Amino acid sequence: MAERLALEKLAYLEFLRLLEASHFESQRTGQAFYNHFDLHRLSDQQALAGLYAADGRQAIKLIECMFDIE
Repeated sequence: MAERLALEKLAYLEFLRLLEASHFESQRTGQAFYNHFDLHRLSDQQALAGLYAADGRQAIKLIECMFDIE
């Protein structure tokens, strides 16, 4: 993934709210983000593999590095 993807700030904040409310309790943080934003539709899945497997703070750091939250 050469360039960062754009993500609407309100959508990201809503994801964080759901995460905090244990809406995704059976999923890792990165897995929940991947599924919530339907990232399976993107063609560069290799770049997303590490995100899908990440959990907690590591996943949040990856998200903030991979996406421009605007």
